[in-house]
Amino acid sequence: MASPDKEIRIAVMGATGSGKTTFINRASGSDFPVERGLESCTMQVRTAKPFFMDGRLVTLIDTPGFDDTTRNDTDVLTSIAAYLSNTYKQGTKLSGIIYMHRISDVRMNGTSKRNFRIFRELCGESSLRNVLVVTNMWGNVDPKIGAERERELGTNDKLFRPVLEKGARLLRHDNTQSSAYAILQHLVDNRAAPLAIQHEIVDEKKDLVHTSAGVELIHMLREQAERQTQELKNLRAEMEVSIHVKDEVHRELQEEVERKREDIERIQRDVEWMATEFVVEKARLEGRIAQMEADNQRHVQSLQELQNQVDDARKQVETMQMDHVRRESELFVSQRAEDECEAGPLKEEQIARDWAEVQTRGTETEQAERTETEQESAITVLETELELQAKTEEEGEQTKKFAEDIVFLVDFVTKTFLPRPLETRMKSVMAYAARTARESTITSHQLISTYFSR
Repeated sequence: MASPDKEIRIAVMGATGSGKTTFINRASGSDFPVERGLESCTMQVRTAKPFFMDGRLVTLIDTPGFDDTTRNDTDVLTSIAAYLSNTYKQGTKLSGIIYMHRISDVRMNGTSKRNFRIFRELCGESSLRNVLVVTNMWGNVDPKIGAERERELGTNDKLFRPVLEKGARLLRHDNTQSSAYAILQHLVDNRAAPLAIQHEIVDEKKDLVHTSAGVELIHMLREQAERQTQELKNLRAEMEVSIHVKDEVHRELQEEVERKREDIERIQRDVEWMATEFVVEKARLEGRIAQMEADNQRHVQSLQELQNQVDDARKQVETMQMDHVRRESELFVSQRAEDECEAGPLKEEQIARDWAEVQTRGTETEQAERTETEQESAITVLETELELQAKTEEEGEQTKKFAEDIVFLVDFVTKTFLPRPLETRMKSVMAYAARTARESTITSHQLISTYFSR
């Protein structure tokens, strides 16, 4: 359930036709009528249906524009100031202010600049950190042209740059609910603070005409009256010249003079009215504001009751889920305990078998390793003996062949060159040499040395 200290209020301001009401309807689900032509539909300050966003109760405030088609600027300022001062006196502060601007406007004309000047004085310097300047109607302009206009708005000292440098932010709105929520996200965590006009009227007890916004508006009206007066003089001069001209031209000039005179009187009347009638208008608005607040509180109460029902249902579901998880956990633990009791002896027997198998496998492994070592040793010895035998046989073959060659040579020499007695002696030596060559493992060199030594 949202508590009162979690409720946030955000005022939406801007020129007539800038999309204030459409933005509020998108975000809150309200169905305020919107202008379809040149006529304004927002005649008075009004609050939209509260709604929840991220657990916060949000109330948006719709306001008329200063260039309203049916009310003059003093009426608009009086209406806004009366609402803000009354709600602030009851302890309500704004968490944010959104100023809507049409990006589709070719330029920011004199009326738009005048509106923003009054808006800035109404907010004051200290609350600009809670201000969002939101451009909309991007679908009515080429994106590149819109981006260039946006850049100029943010960098021109005569436009929005001064407030941006003091903490305000420049954002875009694409006319969708998700875009509206994304914009509001920048304000929901703000620290609510009074606007300059609230502080001046309630805390400093100033009349509206002596507030910064009132002074600025009166200054603008007087400038406008001076321009109208000068234009009236010019028209009268033209009338004097046109006396000798056609009656048609003279009549048109006379009508223009009358319109200028009426404008001047209206401006003067507006200035005097704002100075004397603010208290009356404030008192008149108190009853309507109280009715709006009562309607707002009833809607908040219904939302809170609905939220309580949702919270209760959620808690019931969470409790049921927790109970289900607890029962499943208890059943699992119980089943596991039973399985462990039944599997205890079998588990011990299996462990014993596994251990015996491990020991047997270890003994077999040791024996296999030992046998393998012995086999490797035997193979090494056999290889050594075979190598030695091969070497001996090779040397024996060489020695045998050499001895046979020697025997043949000696036999040939004996028969050819030696006398008979020596022939018998040499045959005995030849027999010995042949026997030695067959039986001995001495080298050829050793055999020759032995033979000749004998």
